[in-house]
Amino acid sequence: MKKKILSVVAAIPTLCFASACSVAKIDKNANIDQWYNKDTGEIDITEQVDIDWWTWGGNAAEEIFTNIANTFSTVVCPNIKVHYTCLPSSSYLNTLANSSNDLPDLFFMPDTDFYQYAFNGVVWDFSKYITAAEIADVWEAGYERYMYNPQTKIVGNTPGAGMYALPKDISTFSLCYNENLMKEACQGLGLNYNSVKSEYLNDKKPISWEKFIELGLKIKPYFANSNKNILSHYELNAAIFSNNADFFTDDGAASRIEEPQFAGALDFMHSLAFEHGLMAGSSGSSTTTGYNSFVGQNSIFSFFGPWDCETFWGVTSADPNGMNFTVKMMPVPYGPGADGVYNTADDGMSCAQIGSAGYCISNKTTTTNLQRAAALKFCKWLTINEDAQRELYQKGTQLPNLKSMAQEYIDFGYKTVTTYNGQTIPVNPSNLSAFIDVVDGSSETDRVTGRAKHQTRILSNEYLSDWSKVVTNTRFWSDATMTGAQLVAAYKDTLQSRINESNAKLGR
Repeated sequence: MKKKILSVVAAIPTLCFASACSVAKIDKNANIDQWYNKDTGEIDITEQVDIDWWTWGGNAAEEIFTNIANTFSTVVCPNIKVHYTCLPSSSYLNTLANSSNDLPDLFFMPDTDFYQYAFNGVVWDFSKYITAAEIADVWEAGYERYMYNPQTKIVGNTPGAGMYALPKDISTFSLCYNENLMKEACQGLGLNYNSVKSEYLNDKKPISWEKFIELGLKIKPYFANSNKNILSHYELNAAIFSNNADFFTDDGAASRIEEPQFAGALDFMHSLAFEHGLMAGSSGSSTTTGYNSFVGQNSIFSFFGPWDCETFWGVTSADPNGMNFTVKMMPVPYGPGADGVYNTADDGMSCAQIGSAGYCISNKTTTTNLQRAAALKFCKWLTINEDAQRELYQKGTQLPNLKSMAQEYIDFGYKTVTTYNGQTIPVNPSNLSAFIDVVDGSSETDRVTGRAKHQTRILSNEYLSDWSKVVTNTRFWSDATMTGAQLVAAYKDTLQSRINESNAKLGR
């Protein structure tokens, strides 16, 4: 939505990551033993240490992280002075790459671009300073995506992998709806809202694509003479993941887009616009367009992440009042999977994307070992300290990193928040449990889960720029006759060439 992590997913330019073309070299002997006790996590610093910390985000995020940095520097570790910089999400990665001669000491790293930074050695492996006890309560889906083995060049929790970041968060991105508009439509059409909610909007029981379309068509007549759409847009990952489809295999070494369920997911999205008229074709899968439509109350359904709460709760001077309509979460609808038949072993499952940003520490010589010690102390506090996590989730910028705080977060959904202007309003959405349901996995009886974005499995994200160009050139979102299979056919060779490039660099 407003500042989705998706918006920072851009191809990193080919810049001076390698030490041969940079004044700042890779520090191959980074060691903080002089100041840092790796067994206790205690730091022994008597002088003031200044560290630079970069994140991305809008004005609300800047205010929240400015305050959290000040709390750390004044209350927790007065000898560590955090100099905070917030950059626009649209330019963050380019600015970071262009700063390779003088990286900040600590910085946000989207999981979608972590692979390339770890591969190029510019982020520090601090695994020997992390104990099992420290991360025992952290969501595995959070920290394991920042583990990397430089010998095998594999990302993830494998033997010999180091730890190159701690998670700022794990953020689900799931379906939501404007409850006010939904109730209005039901009343206007003579439908019982509670019955509609029970059949279609149960936040513990996902519905199929067919049922979602059925609901959309039921309420569509009420808005026939207005400028409102049933759906703001549809997120590509929600469609493909919930149909057992993906761009790549799990190791990123081969393409999966020619599997029929990938084209099937595209056809479902296309049909929402052209066959069923539930969303504007011009919105397609555009997150930004969708956010504006939803916030303007011009669409009933959209997509929502925990970070959007900072705006909807109105807890900062950037958005001081909060939103004046009620949002409810629901699982993303699921497709038929590979065989086109529901209730079989290989069916589609409600599967939202799980994104993340990590706290990386520079491995360049421009960051001293003393600064690395200070940065590690700060990022550990941000990630695993309950008070820090509580302040961050209560400001609506993330869900807790700590599994033990999940129920506390869920319960918070039924409380109130105080807006920046001093008003007491209900937490919105109240069913924060829907975010936790995506993160905590699935079982035979739990059909709600999540998956890391496909970008996390390949070195370069240039394939997504290629994808956008092909979508535009084929007029997929303007030509009612286009099919998913045609789009796949137009793109598959380009994707394969990007996979080949990545495999070559990885020595596969």
